[in-house]
Amino acid sequence: MWWTKLIYLLLLVGLAIFSILYIDSFAVILLLCALVLPVILFICLLWVKLASQVSLNCKKASCTVHESIPISLIAENHCPLFFPKVFATVRICHAFSEKPEKIQLRFPLHGNNQTELTFYVKADYCGALTIRIEKLYILDYFHLFRTKMKKFNNEIEILILPEKLDFALQETAPPVFSVESDQYAQDRAGDDPSEIFNIREYHEGDAVSRIHWKLSSKSDQLFIREFGFPIEKQILFVVEYLPEVFSDTEEKMQKIQAFLTLVYSFAIVLTKENYISGMAWHDENKLVYQSLRGKEQIPEIFRELYHAIDHMTLEAQDLREVLADRQYSSVTFMTNDSRAQLLPVLEHQTEAMQKNFVILTEEKNDFSPEQVAVRIIPPDRIAEGIAGLMI
Repeated sequence: MWWTKLIYLLLLVGLAIFSILYIDSFAVILLLCALVLPVILFICLLWVKLASQVSLNCKKASCTVHESIPISLIAENHCPLFFPKVFATVRICHAFSEKPEKIQLRFPLHGNNQTELTFYVKADYCGALTIRIEKLYILDYFHLFRTKMKKFNNEIEILILPEKLDFALQETAPPVFSVESDQYAQDRAGDDPSEIFNIREYHEGDAVSRIHWKLSSKSDQLFIREFGFPIEKQILFVVEYLPEVFSDTEEKMQKIQAFLTLVYSFAIVLTKENYISGMAWHDENKLVYQSLRGKEQIPEIFRELYHAIDHMTLEAQDLREVLADRQYSSVTFMTNDSRAQLLPVLEHQTEAMQKNFVILTEEKNDFSPEQVAVRIIPPDRIAEGIAGLMI
């Protein structure tokens, strides 16, 4: 803009000289118009600044890697003036990268109208994308002044989910007692809510609805009908990512994506079946537990997981707390830590029919626990490595 101001100053000097040399009042009127013009332009800019706003909009809250995402920049102008040049700088930040990208946009602003500009963003790695309007200003007609425009909803976050890998699991672990279940055990106290498992004498505190009135009417005492205990296949899925030191951002994002692809694919499989499943991980100073009740929950669970990935290392005490006083059909612990420091907790302090310790690493290890199935999976053979895992 400095060159337009320079031209304007030279024009003023020329008009001033012209008004001195020219006897008629026309030269003076031209000079006065040139002096008043910046004031009018500045007032027009203030008007459009107060009467317009720009926002970002995306119809998709989540997508998968390599998928193009349409982002709309919407400018609303409620004043009748038209401005030919609006400049915007959009900043795109990936959760696992320290190098943001910037997009420069230029568009006109129509009077009493709405302008929508659509651009596309594609992520090569999973994670959370934060898209923000960093700079936004409008120029007057002669580029003498510029002013910032109001920003509304100037930041959006889009979840980039990993690609789902297809693999089969083996269901070997039996169901266990669960207060959340609507299924009931066979051949023990737990059969069916409509089928009596046992009849005993009434004790104080027993539910009146369970009194066997027909049998009680034939005796001098009350009898209680006992039904089954609810059972269900209880599965716990524990995630730990140990942050590593990488030479560049590209390598870091590749390693994180490989681990999250494994976690995502396994979580999807758990939601397909009628299990009572849950995911647990460590986020700073707290242990997070999320129920896996359906596939629609996965995006929000991974949104939290992405924000915790850099400080997810579990302590043994935290793992003991989530496992304490609970019985599971299957517990799967998934990590990238080749040292397997939490393996003893899973082996000796976990009550589960099936215990899995899955390590995503290129290093070869010789773990031989008696009660835990250990899998060492190379990052380039995830689907092949996890196939047939018993749950």
